[in-house]
Amino acid sequence: MTIKKSAASEVKMQRGRKLAFQLIVGGLVGGLASYFGLGLLGAKNMAGDQLAVGAVGLIYLLMGVICGFGLMAPKLGASILNVEDADEIRDQSRILSGSAICMIALGAALMLITMAGPDGPISRSAAMGGLLAALALLIAISIRDWKFYDEMLLQLSRDAGSIAFSGVGLVTLIWGSASWLGLVTAPTPLAMITLTSGGFLMAIFVASARKGLMQPR
Repeated sequence: MTIKKSAASEVKMQRGRKLAFQLIVGGLVGGLASYFGLGLLGAKNMAGDQLAVGAVGLIYLLMGVICGFGLMAPKLGASILNVEDADEIRDQSRILSGSAICMIALGAALMLITMAGPDGPISRSAAMGGLLAALALLIAISIRDWKFYDEMLLQLSRDAGSIAFSGVGLVTLIWGSASWLGLVTAPTPLAMITLTSGGFLMAIFVASARKGLMQPR
């Protein structure tokens, strides 16, 4: 009995140390990425909705880069990503690589949208082309990898999609109705982009938390 308690206590301590390491690394990387990324976008001269799209794009991009780094260095990645060990990263390398590519592509596309405009350094056609290419890549990889999903990942995908659809739909319905009635300002196109892309991102976190996947492993 004592041995079991000691083992359980050791596991709890290891998970606590891993969580602390993840928070520290995440905070440092996120802070540096925000500083340089938003500086690259010229955040000081951006409107609020434009900055919001850039921030969401930066989050996607950062998540993809971290996931890709974990794939290239599984042992170190096991300390950063929420997995059991390096072997799990290797076993899930196909799905994780697809996820990393999709997040990087979508994040970069959103940042291109942010930098496009009348006075932006990116042309509108290039930004639109980048977004369409990223979405096409996301769909292609999702179709390719769907057969490799286990039951938990399939259910997680369904839950995230349902949460995103319900959440984004509800906010859009209320916001659109209120703006039509003159109660609030109508959402801008960039606000809708932020709502959609950010809503899907939040849905993934919510669905993962409901499955207990946000707990240190």
